[in-house]
Amino acid sequence: MSENTSIGIIGGADGPTAVFVAGDPTGLILTSIGIAAAVVLLVVGIVLWARHRK
Repeated sequence: MSENTSIGIIGGADGPTAVFVAGDPTGLILTSIGIAAAVVLLVVGIVLWARHRK
């Protein structure tokens, strides 16, 4: 049987980032990609916020 897994990342400039995982979250590669994407979004948000405050 085939397992389907999906990760959705929702974030905005004025609010927190949310990561939604559907399916089997034990898939190491897909989970790692999702976490890495969330970290990248967080870093980009911090950089943009810091630039805006100057």
